[in-house]
Amino acid sequence: MKLKLYSILILLFSILNSFVALAQEEITDEELTRYAVMMDSIDVLKGNVEKTIKEMVASTEEITGTRYNELYKYSRNTDKLAELEANEAEVEFLNSIDFVKDSMTLELKKVYSSLAKDYVGDGGRTFNKISKALKSDEDVKQRYDAILLGITEEEETEN
Repeated sequence: MKLKLYSILILLFSILNSFVALAQEEITDEELTRYAVMMDSIDVLKGNVEKTIKEMVASTEEITGTRYNELYKYSRNTDKLAELEANEAEVEFLNSIDFVKDSMTLELKKVYSSLAKDYVGDGGRTFNKISKALKSDEDVKQRYDAILLGITEEEETEN
């Protein structure tokens, strides 16, 4: 009796899984391309944040690169900065870096959200569908990686 019940349950779960798989929407190459373009653009913008910070550090006379690296991880911890004997000019510079980084990060988040909703499309549902699929579907992940590689190779030949 128990064996028959288990067999029926296994059959029901198999059927349910089949319906779930059929219910999942197919992700098109066009959707993956939009997603890849978006993610590549976001990576470029992240690189711009890092580049801006490096340029600020390189162009200041208030602090050396080595000293900046020593202090920056504690830039929001006044006790630790005092312990490391950061002077007023160094603290002001760290604050200006934090301000620029926070401002650029906020803009980056706005662009990210806008692209996910409007460019990838469907108010963000397509973005979410692809993000989820990339974590669980190896076929989608391979297709995405190939599309992203094509985009980055195309950019490299243009530059």
